[in-house]
Amino acid sequence: MKIERLLTITVLLLNRRRVTAKELAERFEVSVRTIYRDVETLNGAGIPVISNQGHEGGLTIPDNYKLSRQLLTFDDMLSILTTLQGVNRTMQNSDLQRVIEKITALIPEEKESQYQNHADSFVIDINHWGMADLQRETLQKVHEAVGRSLLLGFSYTGADGRKSLRLVEPHTLVYKNFTWYLLAYCRNRLDFRFFRLSRMRELAPNQGHFVRRQVGPLSRFTDPDSRPLVELIVKFIPAIRVKVEEHFSPAQLQYSADGAIIATMTFPENPWILSFLLSFGSDAEILSPPRWREAIEKKITEMQKLYSNLT
Repeated sequence: MKIERLLTITVLLLNRRRVTAKELAERFEVSVRTIYRDVETLNGAGIPVISNQGHEGGLTIPDNYKLSRQLLTFDDMLSILTTLQGVNRTMQNSDLQRVIEKITALIPEEKESQYQNHADSFVIDINHWGMADLQRETLQKVHEAVGRSLLLGFSYTGADGRKSLRLVEPHTLVYKNFTWYLLAYCRNRLDFRFFRLSRMRELAPNQGHFVRRQVGPLSRFTDPDSRPLVELIVKFIPAIRVKVEEHFSPAQLQYSADGAIIATMTFPENPWILSFLLSFGSDAEILSPPRWREAIEKKITEMQKLYSNLT
């Protein structure tokens, strides 16, 4: 791709004294004429590439440009590399890896050990523990479809358990609350929708190209939940104090004389609350409101009937 070639040429010239057009042509497997056209493009973009003739000639960028126009500090490079490497632990994307290698090449020799110390002391990894190959494969396929503006077909299971076939224009990958989502224009519903990647099956990319639509600010798709709020008061046993404090802020917690923890939380009315509270088993008791105590009791009764049939 031309844009990638231009970026690489710029990086090479910033970090080497000079490179001949022939060397660049061989590296990118293009003609010398193409390299000189690239040089004209860079000059037009404000990057002064000078062509020197003679035995020790070649293409160079003036030293004063390097000093005055170097936009990335060493700390900038560390921040960018840490972020890109964190994302690529999940994506395992060759394009991202090339960018990582290019930025790494910008690090001065005398700072390489400092960079290595930073890389060993601060790691971002957004993978789930034991991330399955199927999850990674889904993410990679969706990412490719977004990047290349390819229509994407798949089978989707909604939160209500209903399955449907979808054909979408994938616009944006979103990582939110430890979960990957796809914002896409659904050709079945004729509107933008969020799709949770873990509910997507039978992905069929390469269904043709589409022209990206004006999406607008992402906030219009992620506004606060408009459902009525419910305030829950839950009592937890002292033995799971650490687990409780991982889920709730100090402002939500009160501690009884016997060590029990009282949590006050506010959620939109959602069946998810039931699953969340049941995950604590007998270590949690709903004190309020009464209807949620009744909902828990009903679910426990259903579970008891299910397991009482086991022999």
